[in-house]
Amino acid sequence: NNENQTKVSKSAFVPNMSLD
Repeated sequence: NNENQTKVSKSAFVPNMSLD
């Protein structure tokens, strides 16, 4: 579960920076 959460956080962080 921890591994899955880390992947989601990273995936959400990548597009957020790209959007900016």
